[in-house]
Amino acid sequence: MLQCRSRRAGGIRPAPGWLPLFGIGLLAAACAGDAPETDEAPAAETAAPEAGGAEPERNPLRNAYFGDFHVHSSWSLDSYVLGGNRDDPSLAYRFGRGEEVTKANGTVHRLRVPLDFMAVTDHDTWLGKVHLCNDESDAAYATPTCEQLRANDWFGTGAFEGRGRRSPDICGQLEATMTADNKCYERARHLWQDIQRNADAFYEPGVFTTFPAYEWTATPARYGHLHRNVIFRGDAVPEWGGGAVEMENRPERLWEWLEVACTGDCQVVAIPHNPNLSGGLAFDEFGWTPFTTEMLRLRAWAEPLVEIHQIKGNSECYRGLGTTDEDCNFENYYPVCEPGQRSGCAHAPDYVRNALKTGLRLEADFGVNPFKFGFIASPDDHQSLPGATDEDDFTEKPVKFGTGGGLPLVGQALGGAGWWDDREDGGNRSNPGGLVGVWAEANTRDAIFDALRRRETFGNSGTRIHVRFFAGWDYPADLDTRRDMLEAAYAGGVPMGGDLPEPPGGDAGSGPRFVVWAMKDPNSANLQKVQIVKGWAAPDGQTAEQVYDVACSDGLEPDQQTRRCADNGATVDLSDCSYPTGLGAAELSTTWTDPDFDPALRAFYYVRVLENPTCRWTTHRALARGVAPPPSDPPAVKERAWSSPIWYTPAAR
Repeated sequence: MLQCRSRRAGGIRPAPGWLPLFGIGLLAAACAGDAPETDEAPAAETAAPEAGGAEPERNPLRNAYFGDFHVHSSWSLDSYVLGGNRDDPSLAYRFGRGEEVTKANGTVHRLRVPLDFMAVTDHDTWLGKVHLCNDESDAAYATPTCEQLRANDWFGTGAFEGRGRRSPDICGQLEATMTADNKCYERARHLWQDIQRNADAFYEPGVFTTFPAYEWTATPARYGHLHRNVIFRGDAVPEWGGGAVEMENRPERLWEWLEVACTGDCQVVAIPHNPNLSGGLAFDEFGWTPFTTEMLRLRAWAEPLVEIHQIKGNSECYRGLGTTDEDCNFENYYPVCEPGQRSGCAHAPDYVRNALKTGLRLEADFGVNPFKFGFIASPDDHQSLPGATDEDDFTEKPVKFGTGGGLPLVGQALGGAGWWDDREDGGNRSNPGGLVGVWAEANTRDAIFDALRRRETFGNSGTRIHVRFFAGWDYPADLDTRRDMLEAAYAGGVPMGGDLPEPPGGDAGSGPRFVVWAMKDPNSANLQKVQIVKGWAAPDGQTAEQVYDVACSDGLEPDQQTRRCADNGATVDLSDCSYPTGLGAAELSTTWTDPDFDPALRAFYYVRVLENPTCRWTTHRALARGVAPPPSDPPAVKERAWSSPIWYTPAAR
């Protein structure tokens, strides 16, 4: 069972001058009070906050809040059938805010640290189908397809949507029309109202923020994974406009619909996830739609963020696919494609760092950068357990997506000495997933959504590392050590997610200064180092990248030739998963100037923070069962965080 432990990190030494401004406060606030002792009623019976209540206090220097923008309940077909999940969105919200919950299967769970915000993102494509198959008053209930669904049998229940069709025995027709004759559409339209009511019922400004949301689940036949999570700012949302099937699995139809339907007080972001599973299409021209200036503009507006890490793998980068970065060998889900192979393998265009470089080139060609996105991470949990990302308590056995057939429920495949043998179907390639962090003035819908829109966001691979990142032309060389660091950084530059303005007088000179600060998760290992990843595009369209270690732990300094920190010697004891606490740092900071800055080249910069090694979930599971860890999986990982990028664009000549 997970328990909430104090976020106060014993032994953390405040940084000179400025950590007291926000660091200690964040640690104290991160556990946000213990979870309520009383049981809560389901969402429909949970009172929403009183209108006109006290406005939460706002911090102009912004606080870090951690959340989850990708979790599924029993309303999602894959969660219901493949995961055996019978717990609705209300349990997910109760778990996310820190309550101890008992799932329908009898297991008891509680987050170690409650979330600050979240959204339940059930699949649009199957939203009505699960409800119809459990509605005894509907004719669909007795159909063979629904009987299979209730028996957790995937056969036949997901075959139509990839071809832009509906299951006729459930939906009443084959065509995916948006009419009352399509029972699946009509049921989803009503459930969209319930999704909003659930989010509103659990919203407690200043304590726990919830958003109405869903997953747009496009998986077109012969193509890859083009899913997006659609997050609305508040209770101003459009009527249900159909899901991915009604939109023919075409992302541009989603963007067009959102632009037309979400107006006035309605605001929205769509967040692509799992580009690593897209078959090369996530950031490339779709086979049916070439790039145009208008399409790129629309995409840039609709999708200011991307999910960089989740249960089905990491999407930052892949060593050998456009990079030689040794730290890109982290939770890679697929092997590299063989010649001529399209699906079930990794393509260079699938990865976020490569997309950032492509965006620089497209901006030069079209005048708009569609891939100027900030970073988030989330779990993609399918057990109604948002934020459950601990390696040592990975409660979800990853379900075997798309393999068909009757599949094991959670945990059933991990009992024997050969439990790693399911690697071929995706089991051990998975990981517990990540968390999204934002820098916002308050824990409210407006403040957090504003942070999403300005891309002042960061992703974590599962722990709660804090990371700040700023850039400016006139920062002092020691700004990271100054007491007024935050005031000066905001006043004289831009935070993560921003665009550097033109330099004073138009002369970029030796380049901007970057300020970085990172603080460890007190429930995890110390920090090993901080890196800045740079990408740039030359006038001829060629792109390149460079990784710089900029802050090392244990008194080490980056080597001037290799640009790397020496290894600090931190290890993990694989016999019990213990790790040394005397190596690494509680926090790291620096003020850095790019030694290779070229004022003529478009560029982006983002921060990656690495922890000391800790045991991977497969090693924890092996120790708990008294078996050897699976030889095909790394025994340890370096948990990490990624800041959103900052972009530099040369002045027009």
